[in-house]
Amino acid sequence: MRLKNPPRPLPAPDEADVLRVKPLVEYLAREIRSSGGKIPFSRFMELALYTPELGYYLSSHAIFGTQGDFITAPEMTPIFSRCIARQIENILNNLNGGDILEFGAGVGTMACDILMELETLSSLPENYYISEISPRLRERQKTRISTYAPHLLERVSWIQDLPSDFKGIILGNEILDAIPPHRVRLNESGNHQELFVTYNNGEFEWLADECSTQEIQDAATAIYKKYGEHITTPYDTEINFQSLDWIENIANCLSEGLILLIDYGFNENEFYRAERKDGSLMCHYKHCAHNDPLTHIGLQDITSHVNFTAIAERAFDSGLTVSGYTSQSYFLISCGLDELLSEIDINDTKLFIQETQPIKALILPDEMGELFKVIGLTKNIDFPLLGFSTKNQLERL
Repeated sequence: MRLKNPPRPLPAPDEADVLRVKPLVEYLAREIRSSGGKIPFSRFMELALYTPELGYYLSSHAIFGTQGDFITAPEMTPIFSRCIARQIENILNNLNGGDILEFGAGVGTMACDILMELETLSSLPENYYISEISPRLRERQKTRISTYAPHLLERVSWIQDLPSDFKGIILGNEILDAIPPHRVRLNESGNHQELFVTYNNGEFEWLADECSTQEIQDAATAIYKKYGEHITTPYDTEINFQSLDWIENIANCLSEGLILLIDYGFNENEFYRAERKDGSLMCHYKHCAHNDPLTHIGLQDITSHVNFTAIAERAFDSGLTVSGYTSQSYFLISCGLDELLSEIDINDTKLFIQETQPIKALILPDEMGELFKVIGLTKNIDFPLLGFSTKNQLERL
């Protein structure tokens, strides 16, 4: 999710944090016991992140920023959100108006910066909707906008249900990676298994067992049939049905406009490469990245990389046009990154370095520039998308 960090030892949580998340650990343990001693990983991740008042995203724990566990692109530099605003302007102007809907707005930084940039561009939407599950984050979002753009707060509203007949642009920055996937283990025998989570002697552990549904078994079989000759078994990977259902749901609510999703991941061929034999899970704790979701429960973020080919296929099946796919680097460049950088005073060396350093992290291939992808899904649009004008890589899907 987020910034690439050099490998370093995972710090141990302090005693206060251990006590704070003890109710969540006990809740998960009870869930496992009541479910016959095991639960699918998708359920484990859902509870670890989203249990009301206790889960990582819904607790009082600091998530974002230097005092949290990771920093996302909007917090690194406002230029990121200003570039996205240029793509939004492209949509709203061509549609002669429309609204914005952002999913998971964090602390409100991107929403605030987008609104201020659109005001400068004379392209403000009538409504900026935010879908946010965390009550604490909703309050932080309101505070952010009321502090930095109080005159624009009246355009912002928080919603729980998807709107119908939506016209405009739907945004999701690092949303797909937080949707819980199933984990499977591919075996040469064809007896593919699902990876469950158990709880023994005070520890969460993996358990490989028969797939819990025929749908999971069929999906695992299809993956092995297509990629089995290139991988070494056992091969662990993720299948994310929930993210596909989410795409279908938002496709159904869109009547005209763009769904713009930014996240880290790969096309299908890259997703199932041989070296990814341990899957694509990624966790973040105090700015340390690692791949063990069964530790630091309630204290760390848990994510999985996105299979953008699967997202594109479900979008197409749901009546959307897959209009753009490219790296974050190319997208930002297409949206006027160079022009925005030119506004920085090069004569102020300290300021110039301070302002441009995070840009390097956003666009360099070995940082976020290539790992993060941007996909544009449209409905009833017949004009080109600004953000994919430099290099549209649809053929990679």
